[in-house]
Amino acid sequence: MFYLIGLGLKPEHLSLEALKVLKKCKKVFLDDFTSVYSEGAIKDLEKLTGKKVTPLNRSQIEQGFTEYLLQAKTQNIALCIIGNALTATTHIQLLLDAKQKKIQFQVLPGISITNFISGTGLQEYKVGQTITIPFWAENFKPESFYDKFLENKLLNLHTLCLLDIKKEENKLMNVQDALGIFQEIEKKRSLSNITDSVLVIISSAGSKKQRISAGKLPELIKQRFSTPASIIICGKLNEKETEALQALAGLK
Repeated sequence: MFYLIGLGLKPEHLSLEALKVLKKCKKVFLDDFTSVYSEGAIKDLEKLTGKKVTPLNRSQIEQGFTEYLLQAKTQNIALCIIGNALTATTHIQLLLDAKQKKIQFQVLPGISITNFISGTGLQEYKVGQTITIPFWAENFKPESFYDKFLENKLLNLHTLCLLDIKKEENKLMNVQDALGIFQEIEKKRSLSNITDSVLVIISSAGSKKQRISAGKLPELIKQRFSTPASIIICGKLNEKETEALQALAGLK
């Protein structure tokens, strides 16, 4: 059996069902490029499960996981995902491969950053498509994510922004970098959609350092937030959301 398991955002988020499954697996692998724990380490997961956890990079999962899938025909094999399983298309492809090869599989969900949205005071059902803010480089400055934000804005929906990770460089995008990219795009396009919006920052979600802050871009960009972090660009706020953001996230 092949198991695709969401770990949550820290070792203590692991569900009892997932813990039971991991303890019976012959091999346990970890997606080591999609996300990172907000608190704790993989060695803590190994202590909980009593299993050695082998990290795999992007190419090892996207191009080299077939041999492990085939092993799942005769033994229990698990691939663990920090956060929730199936958020990334890479993992959906693994299930399609397993189906094609007639390999039994099971997906166990985990706590994700999306589960923390309602804790900000915003209503979850009003969140539109999620976007990812990529690191910019000298000859690489994509803006397509901004257009997706505009689509959400037209529908008065909130936009969850995930910040880029370069695990091979041990580099996590911080809030200031992301807000700076927003500023550059809006200056270039002579727009102020994000600048005029209420933003909500969720940093170190689920950890002892968790912080939720709401405000406008000019004030938030002067502050420092721990990583990993996510940004929510608010769409149209109703009265209860505004009241909750003031009480729970310090909105002025």
